[in-house]
Amino acid sequence: MEISAIEINLLTKKVATTISGYFLSGIYSIEGGVLLRFDHSTKPEKLVAVSSFAPWITTKNLSLPQASKFASRLRDSIERSKVVAAEQVGNERISKFSFEGKKNEKRNLYAEFFSHGNLILTDASDDTILDVSNPKTFRHRNLVAGEKYVLPPSRGIPLQGIDKNSLESIFRESINLSENPSISAIKWFGRSVGTSRKFVEEIFDRARIDPNMPLRSLNQELISKLTDACSELRVELEKSDAGYILIPVESSGLDPDVCPIVPRSWIELSNKKLAQIQSYPSLSDVLDEVQIEALVLSKRRQVSALTRAKAEELASAIAKQLAQIEWNQKTSNELRMLAGSLIRESSETIGKDLIDKLREYEILEVPKEYPNQFRFASEPRAFLKSYVPTSLASRLFDEAKRLEANNRRLEQVMQDLEEQKKALTEQGESQENRATRSIVADRRERQWFERYRWFVSSDDRLVVGGRDATSNSIVINKYTRANDVVFHADLQGSPFFILGNSGERQAPSDELALEIAEAAVSFSRAWKDELGSADAFWVYGDQVKKSAPSGEYLPRGSFFIEGKKNFVRHVRVGLSVGVTSSLPKEDMEIEDGQVIVTCGPHKSIEKHCVARLRFSPGKEKSSDFARKAKQKLVGAVKDEDIKEATKKLSIDEIIRVLPAGGYKLVVEK
Repeated sequence: MEISAIEINLLTKKVATTISGYFLSGIYSIEGGVLLRFDHSTKPEKLVAVSSFAPWITTKNLSLPQASKFASRLRDSIERSKVVAAEQVGNERISKFSFEGKKNEKRNLYAEFFSHGNLILTDASDDTILDVSNPKTFRHRNLVAGEKYVLPPSRGIPLQGIDKNSLESIFRESINLSENPSISAIKWFGRSVGTSRKFVEEIFDRARIDPNMPLRSLNQELISKLTDACSELRVELEKSDAGYILIPVESSGLDPDVCPIVPRSWIELSNKKLAQIQSYPSLSDVLDEVQIEALVLSKRRQVSALTRAKAEELASAIAKQLAQIEWNQKTSNELRMLAGSLIRESSETIGKDLIDKLREYEILEVPKEYPNQFRFASEPRAFLKSYVPTSLASRLFDEAKRLEANNRRLEQVMQDLEEQKKALTEQGESQENRATRSIVADRRERQWFERYRWFVSSDDRLVVGGRDATSNSIVINKYTRANDVVFHADLQGSPFFILGNSGERQAPSDELALEIAEAAVSFSRAWKDELGSADAFWVYGDQVKKSAPSGEYLPRGSFFIEGKKNFVRHVRVGLSVGVTSSLPKEDMEIEDGQVIVTCGPHKSIEKHCVARLRFSPGKEKSSDFARKAKQKLVGAVKDEDIKEATKKLSIDEIIRVLPAGGYKLVVEK
């Protein structure tokens, strides 16, 4: 499968439009590349897959469990950087992602989509290479740290740049310089225009020109037809919102391929029953499917490698047993025939031909200590010289019976090996199927507020809180208005929780204040310290000041509270975790067939979630508690569709919404 330069151009433009104004918040490993997560202050997060063959916006969970060393180094270099640009480099199958860090350091990440792919990180000031996923040395350039990044030699003019004048100019130049005047027109076009073979063939098909005609036979009329076909194809590619994948039958010897349109060559293959064509909503969806198949195949091979290897060893042993059985049976039949001949012919001597035959069937052998004599391989003390033809015939019948008895034993051994092989094969298939089911490819598009602590209050308002000092600052600086209500535990290290007031300044009711205060104290250090209760307070947004009074110092993520604090005393430390398939706000929609996990005060979770669990500070580890919580939530869901979606929730999604510390379930009466 080869993604052409024009397809890389279209995919990169889509990526650039989608992540404009975002910052890079996460880097993960995928098969053959990296997965980039981009966040925005008010928009849902976006994922960009940068594989060995293309970049695209993905909605799937393509990341591998463990990040590669290169992905880990990229995190240190460009994570949390702002996106400056994403663009194709020239007409190459190369995309460039430009980033700017907090200290104004500028970096370029080049993604090359040829020769099994490569990722190169450079200093944007002079394009000096800082890191490479696959260091390589070529005649024209060196992809190693410390060298300047240089583009590969050009592959011809881009399909987008083809017009009649440019094509005629290339034609005249080629005719004058051609060392092989009989070169075909399609080969000349493929060398001159930087695009994939499928599009070169498509252009000649649309222009109705014989691809094998000599280059010198082209004329202005035919070149004009090629130009029109290029223009028509280019427009169709740029307007296409769909994606297609070619799936060849196994016996065809063809490779799978993808495209934003259906080339005519594909239709011909489909008509000949050599391949199938499947359609998808976009080219990105097609690439998601290709990447998922690669992920599944890799996972299946990985989990069953040892089992499959043992099964293959048994298969080899079975094949050897079968070959031995066939040899024994053939030899037994031949020995019976030879014995019968000896009896019928009443011969007085044993001929050389018979001796050679018995040696061929490994019945007779020549001992080292007696090089001029023959003995029976099955009985080393029995020498041929002690036999006359009639007694030899009897011995041959006995040898035939011995081989047939051996066959019966071998057949039993082979049957046992077959059963072991079958059990191992079934075990391998079971392991592969379990591994395939464990790959949760579908991924819900996360909303902006999911980067923080959040829940929906019992009066249907979104409440957002910080996760750490940095997000505390973001929550106050970006999302807090003067009339909003800000909650904080009366403890150092508590997150701020913001309750939005859309209109005039309005104090929360006692019930609502207690509800949000529960979140403030439970997500504070009170949880890790296993306190039973703590105090909290609330103020209005304009009481929260970014700077301390003169002479005082505020640590990062801290703010100065001016004026009266409204305290909520003796707030219980405890939370609930639940799953929901719908949220009350239009800008918080969840797609059909998906669920979201949320954690917050019991009253909030009870109202908005279809299944919930209460828990409090304890000793159980997050991973163990999350697995137990998922199992109980799945069991509590009644709706089958929601239950299936809940089963697909990852343990990490549940861990992410929990407070830091240990846990124990609270059994409700």
